[in-house]
Amino acid sequence: MADRTPRLGLGTFDPGDDWDHTDTVEAVDEHAIVRGPIAERPASGEYDDELYHATDQGITWRWDADGGDWTYFSGQGSADRPVPGTSHFEAARVVHARTAETPVWNVEAHGIEGDGTTEVGQAVHDLLETVAQAGGGIVYFPPGRYLLERTPLIGDDTILLGAGRATVLEGTRPDGDEGRALVSNRGYDERGYDGASNWAVCNVRIDSPKSTGIMPAHADTVRLENIYGDRIYYHHIDIVSSRNVTVDGFRATRGGEGDSDAPVQFDSQRSGTAWNSVWDGDGDALVADDETPTRNCTLADFEIDPANGPEYGVHLHRGETESITLRDGHITGCQYTAIRADPDEEIADLTIDGVSCLENARGITLGHSESGRRELTIDNVTIRTDDPDVASGSGVYAAGFDGAAISNVTVDGAFTNAVIFDDMTDLKLSTVTATGADDQAFRFRENVDATLTTARAANCGSAGIYSGPGSSVAYGGVTFDDVGETVVVDGELREWSSS
Repeated sequence: MADRTPRLGLGTFDPGDDWDHTDTVEAVDEHAIVRGPIAERPASGEYDDELYHATDQGITWRWDADGGDWTYFSGQGSADRPVPGTSHFEAARVVHARTAETPVWNVEAHGIEGDGTTEVGQAVHDLLETVAQAGGGIVYFPPGRYLLERTPLIGDDTILLGAGRATVLEGTRPDGDEGRALVSNRGYDERGYDGASNWAVCNVRIDSPKSTGIMPAHADTVRLENIYGDRIYYHHIDIVSSRNVTVDGFRATRGGEGDSDAPVQFDSQRSGTAWNSVWDGDGDALVADDETPTRNCTLADFEIDPANGPEYGVHLHRGETESITLRDGHITGCQYTAIRADPDEEIADLTIDGVSCLENARGITLGHSESGRRELTIDNVTIRTDDPDVASGSGVYAAGFDGAAISNVTVDGAFTNAVIFDDMTDLKLSTVTATGADDQAFRFRENVDATLTTARAANCGSAGIYSGPGSSVAYGGVTFDDVGETVVVDGELREWSSS
């Protein structure tokens, strides 16, 4: 039974009285706390602001006479009785139970410690299995460093949520098995997009020199938000044969240390690919290699400013990619190129919008392909490298696209050529400025059908415009300033003017 007898407390205190504390022992405080199980809390309080402490809940309730109801006053709740009315973020700090209102698991409540010394990968994986069986939810990682000796696999409708940079994930891997995924998803070994769907990782820092980072594989509808990348073996984010993946808010202070070391990579799992695998603590298992393209993915609001000078910032690698968008970002400090696609890889609908590529050896390099690519859009992009000892190759290079629009682009630096294309059809360039190249500003090397308007070529050693064998270039509204020759023609070049 609940004890409804008010606790002894202090009586009314008048600072003008000669107060003797012994006189107050028998006084009754009308705001004393009554204690008992929640089931025995009375239907109504006896006075406004009466307090009732539910001993089985760990919650103190206050009677609100005006509202005619008990309201939460204090306490952190218990495992099976969470604080009512809290948001997911608030509840994550105090409860690991799943309820209809707050499907949140706090890893600490399951004995998973982020102490930087205890390996907890298996425990995290087991907890994610429980969450998946319950239909999904939020798994909250309080501040700490969590050592993952195996790759935990996220299931459908599940969010792995940290506390920002204070939540650090590190993958411990045996020597010789570096690079296996830090975190991935259930169904990585399925075909098509039949892996886990509608899952997310938010507000975490990856500092994991022996593993790659987050690897969506054969996944569908994934959100990676506010990911902070420090040390990593290959990539902080590696999107493999997945679709509808959004990376929103990514900061990389370092790139990878392995042979393929871009902080962000988009690729598909080809037959015979020896990488892209999860680690179960004893061995690795590869992603299903059915060559499913990575499709409809976005990297937005990102900054790649690595201290260790990786080869690339963003890499389109191994296999077909479709509808990839890179927007509102900044890339610097890459030894080869800021944004790279491998030669001969199939690319469809690539958009680069609002990205600054500063102080990299090259800006955008979409490796050579004679055909098979379609739809390239580059808009509102600045490529600049002030140090001539850093600049090399081309500022922008693309090949093999049927349909491309390049607009509002500035390329400035001592690149070999500022802008260069091969094997392009229906290429349109407008409002493009190319300055400082050692050789040519606009080089249409071979088999390029292009229109160039409202452009500027300046401070280029050899030529403003070069039209090579098999190329046909129409240009108008182009200004030339301090170039070796304005135009050089080994193909077809025609100037037009408008009245």
